[in-house]
Amino acid sequence: MRDTYFKTHRPFSRRKHRYDIGSPIGFWNYYDDNHFLTQLYIIGNEEQEQYYNYHMDYAVSTGKCTEAEFYAHVREIVADHIEYIRKESPFSPKHGRNRINLKCLRIFRDYLISINTYGYRDPLDITITRYDTEIASLKKELAEKNEELEALKKYETDYKVRITKGYLNAFIDMIHQFAEIRTPNKDSIRLLSASTESVWVKMICKYFQHGDEEINMETIRSRFTSNKENPSSKYRPIREKDKLFRIETIKP
Repeated sequence: MRDTYFKTHRPFSRRKHRYDIGSPIGFWNYYDDNHFLTQLYIIGNEEQEQYYNYHMDYAVSTGKCTEAEFYAHVREIVADHIEYIRKESPFSPKHGRNRINLKCLRIFRDYLISINTYGYRDPLDITITRYDTEIASLKKELAEKNEELEALKKYETDYKVRITKGYLNAFIDMIHQFAEIRTPNKDSIRLLSASTESVWVKMICKYFQHGDEEINMETIRSRFTSNKENPSSKYRPIREKDKLFRIETIKP
C-alpha cells in the first residue's frame, strides 16, 4: 500500500481508534481519500474538528508533512469530491446519499476555510465554480424577491389621503374610536384588532398627509399607547377640544 498522510489501521485487525481509516481486508491502495471522507460521513460534522486534528497530528508527528501541506491536501480532497458529486445526475440511484454527503462536505469545507492560517487558495477552476454556484443562488434569491416586490406593488399608490389642515388630532381621535368599536352581536368582539399600536402609526404616516405636508411619525407615535392605564411619559392624549366626532354603533 502506498504511503498516506492519514492514520490507518492494519489489515485484518480492529481499529485502535474510531478515527482510524481503512478497509478490514486492506486492499485499498490509492483510495485513502475515499476512506478519509467515508469515515467523516460516519462520524458526522459534530466531530469534524477532532477528526481533522487527529489525522493532522499523526501526519505531522510522523514527519509525513507539515501542517500547511496536510491542510492543502485535505482541502484538495474535499474540493475534488464536492465537484464530483455536483456533476452526478440528480436521477442517479445514489442521489439521496449524494445530497447528504454533499451537505457534510460543504460544512467540513467551511470549517477548513475558517482555520486557514496558511495562505491557502483554492485552484482557480474550483474558485470559479464555487463563485458561479453562489452567484446562481443569489440570482435565484433576487428573482424571488423581485417577484414578491412586484406582487406588493399593486397595493402601492403615489397619492395619499389628505387630512384637512388643523384636523389631524381630530382624525387621530377617530382612529382611537375605530380601535374601540365592537360588533353589535352578543359576542361583542372588537371590529378592528391591531397586533401593536405601531400598526396604526405606520398606516397613518404611509397613507395620509396633513394638508400638503407629510406626517411626522414621532408626532403620531406620541398619540398612541398600548397601556392606557399607565402610559409612558412620551404619550400625549388628544385634548377634549379636538374630539370633534363620535362614532356610534346603530342598534338594530
